[in-house]
Amino acid sequence: MDREGTLEEEARVAEPAPSVPEHFVRFPLSQRLEHVVIMLTFTILVVTGISQKFHDASWAQSVILRLGGVETTRLIHRWAALFFAIGAFYHLGYVGYGVLTRRTRWSMVPTLQDAQDVVMSLRYSLGLSQRQPLFGRFDFRQKFEYWGLVFGGVMMIVTGFLLAYPIFFTRVLPGELIPAAKEAHSNEGLLAFLTNVIWHLYGAHLAPGRFPMDTS
Repeated sequence: MDREGTLEEEARVAEPAPSVPEHFVRFPLSQRLEHVVIMLTFTILVVTGISQKFHDASWAQSVILRLGGVETTRLIHRWAALFFAIGAFYHLGYVGYGVLTRRTRWSMVPTLQDAQDVVMSLRYSLGLSQRQPLFGRFDFRQKFEYWGLVFGGVMMIVTGFLLAYPIFFTRVLPGELIPAAKEAHSNEGLLAFLTNVIWHLYGAHLAPGRFPMDTS
């Protein structure tokens, strides 16, 4: 090898390795805006919905009065529900388009590996194993919560429309469907609230290593 070639090799070796960025964009701006819309509408729906569910309680009556009465509370609830439904339909359309055009991967679909990760996580939590599972972009907990939001959101939207227009729907559907929709809507709303407080807020904000929040 000649002297010039040796100098070129030494120069390449002396070049510093490219630095690895410290921060990565996990979610695009559109998905972050989706989360803000869902977060705000969900909070409004919980406040206005739970207060109506437990209207006999003094705290619920106080909330309703502060919102301007039961009619105003119902109106706020329905407007928030409309924006929640728009956000849900936008998300489903966005994901569906991405899958059809192959721009989006099925990364939120549960797999056999998720079941294995559940077992490994339980073994680690119980002290039966020293290994923690390695996850992809989303772990089994995030997938469980995501599909809970999807199916729960669909149920809330469908039953909410039935309750908003009961006379119209009972012209073509059995009347017993309305009280059934009321029970499903009310109980699913309470379940969603408890799941969000106990599961999501802990996992994203209060868990050790993530407090005060998961910035992603």
